[in-house]
Amino acid sequence: MPGDRVQAILGYIDRLKQGDLDAELGAPGAGDDLGAIEAALRELGDALRDREELVQVAQGAAAANLRRLDDLAQELSRTREINQEQQETIRTLSTPLIQVWEGVLMMPVLGAVDLRRAEEMMQALLGAVAGTQCRAVIIDLTGVESIDAALGGLLLSLVRAVELLGARGIIVGIRPEVARGLLADGVDISRVATLSRLRDALVLCMDQAQGRPALRSSLR
Repeated sequence: MPGDRVQAILGYIDRLKQGDLDAELGAPGAGDDLGAIEAALRELGDALRDREELVQVAQGAAAANLRRLDDLAQELSRTREINQEQQETIRTLSTPLIQVWEGVLMMPVLGAVDLRRAEEMMQALLGAVAGTQCRAVIIDLTGVESIDAALGGLLLSLVRAVELLGARGIIVGIRPEVARGLLADGVDISRVATLSRLRDALVLCMDQAQGRPALRSSLR
C-alpha cells in the first residue's frame, strides 16, 4: 500500500540521517513516483556507503602516516642522541687527561687547535683540576704544529686559570717554529714554566713533591 511505502521511505531516510548506512529500503516498488523516489534513495544510500568506505580508507592511511611520523621522530631523536654521544666521545678523545703521577695531570694536545677546541680544553682541564685537586698540570704541545696569537693567548689564560686553582701549570714540547710564531705575534710566554721534554716536567713535579728545590736550569 502507498501508505506503507511512504512510511518505509521515511524510516529509511531517518536511518540514513542517523548514520545507519546498513539500512535497506526493501524490494523495489512499482514504477510510479514513489518508485522513482525509492530508486533515488537507494542510489543515495549506495553513494553514502561508498563515501564512508573512502573515509575509512583515508582515516586508515592517515593513522598509518601518523604512526610512521611518530616512528621517524623517535628514530631522529635516537640518531641525535647517538650523534651527541659520538661528538662527546670525539671531544673527550681530542682532549685526553692522563694522571701520570699522583697529583699530576697531563693533557697531550694533538693536531690542529681552533678556538672552539681550545675552549673545550680549558673547560675539561679546569674541571679536572678542581675535581682532583692536583698540584701540577702538564700541557704537552709536542703534537701541535702551529698556534696563532689568539690561541696562544688562550693557552696562557689556561695556565693562569690552572694556577688560580692552586696547581702549577707547565707547558712542554713547544716546537721551535711554534715558539718563533708566538714571539712574532707578541705572545709573552716568559712567565709560564716551559720545558723541552715531558720527562723534564715529570722530574720537576717529583722533585717538588719530595720537597727538593727545582733546578732553574730545567726551565726555559
